[in-house]
Amino acid sequence: MSQLTAEDFQPKNLPRLLVGLFSSYWLAMVVLIFMTLITLFGTLYQVDHGLFAAKQKYFHSWFLLHYLRDGMPLPPSLEWIGTIPLPMPGGFLLMLLLTINLSIGAIIKVRKRKKGIGMLIAHFGMIFLLVSGFVTFAFNREGYMALYEGQTGSRVESYRTWQLEILPLNEAGEADKALTIPYHDLETIREGERREFKAADLPFDIVISDYTKNAVPVPVSAPISAQATGREVGGFKLLVQKPSKEAEQNLPAVIATFRPKSGAGESVETILSARSANFDPRDGAMAFGFEIDGKRFAARMVKENWPVPFAVRLDKFIFERHPGVSMARNYESRITRIESGAERPLEIKMNEPMRYAGFTFFQESFGPANAAPGDAMYSQFAVHNNPADQWPLYSLLITTAGLMIHFGMRLFDHTSRPRRDAAAAPAGEAAAA
Repeated sequence: MSQLTAEDFQPKNLPRLLVGLFSSYWLAMVVLIFMTLITLFGTLYQVDHGLFAAKQKYFHSWFLLHYLRDGMPLPPSLEWIGTIPLPMPGGFLLMLLLTINLSIGAIIKVRKRKKGIGMLIAHFGMIFLLVSGFVTFAFNREGYMALYEGQTGSRVESYRTWQLEILPLNEAGEADKALTIPYHDLETIREGERREFKAADLPFDIVISDYTKNAVPVPVSAPISAQATGREVGGFKLLVQKPSKEAEQNLPAVIATFRPKSGAGESVETILSARSANFDPRDGAMAFGFEIDGKRFAARMVKENWPVPFAVRLDKFIFERHPGVSMARNYESRITRIESGAERPLEIKMNEPMRYAGFTFFQESFGPANAAPGDAMYSQFAVHNNPADQWPLYSLLITTAGLMIHFGMRLFDHTSRPRRDAAAAPAGEAAAA
């Protein structure tokens, strides 16, 4: 390696230095070492904190602080080491550096020649794979849809995020629309903070406080309410629970106050909890009803949900158990996809998803968990809206084609060398004579 001089650090030479740095083998080695470490640490962290938390901390971050105590038991004499933070680059930063390294080193800086076309194609395939990971991270939206036989659904629910809905009710007690406070406005409420929300369509303002990631409303008459530290609302208190390591199992709660804009009449205050939601697809979430300015409303916490551009009807759910046990041997769904009045029957199996209009429906699960033979069961689909859904497959095909071209050219060169040597021998002997 050549020595750097003061001249090399002149501003005019900065682009050349940066290209040399980001295309170097040393950077690639350092990145791969750190990727190995965060994969190891992330796997250990998952044991106590769950998969979602591990992904957020180690793989969806720019930088992180790792503690050796996370997922790694230490002897009492070395427990102090576990409290020392270890700064590390996050998976997002490492993937970005690796993409830049491959792009500059393999595509831009490398010398173009006929014999290297195969490796050039292979490196492009690897870069495409990394880019697909970035696109998935930025744009993928995932959730689920659960249906009983005969049910039709056109909305997908989130696994982990909850939102607050305000429902104006008509004279029949039905709601034609819902005004929503999204999950990110709820989850960012700090302890002791009261956040106000206004809507022109509502005769009241909404004040949200005491957001808790996982809590149970308990009546103040229950002995366990002595463990609740929050204030009493309507004869209930929020008993804070330790957050579950599986983010899907956390059930948040808030205290909501509905304050009339007119100033006349009393405010209505209640506890809204995700535990009031019904997790059976046949039932809707229970709502808190109230009246302000002579108009009726309801409020509830429901999972974040969004529409798909078509409807899915479950015609038949096939569930087979292993003989003598309750474990599933096979389960699959016969569905009808409905779009603009047209119907198309399809099957969704465990390894055969439905891909359509940018959405992918996987056969994920079933329920209820305590269903006995002969009971009605629902089928649950994991739904992904990922623009890069098939990109990993395309990148694999590109990389494979590049490697086949490279090794094919090397094999042809190796097998044709004896013939070239034999053809060149007479001319060499004549020159020697």
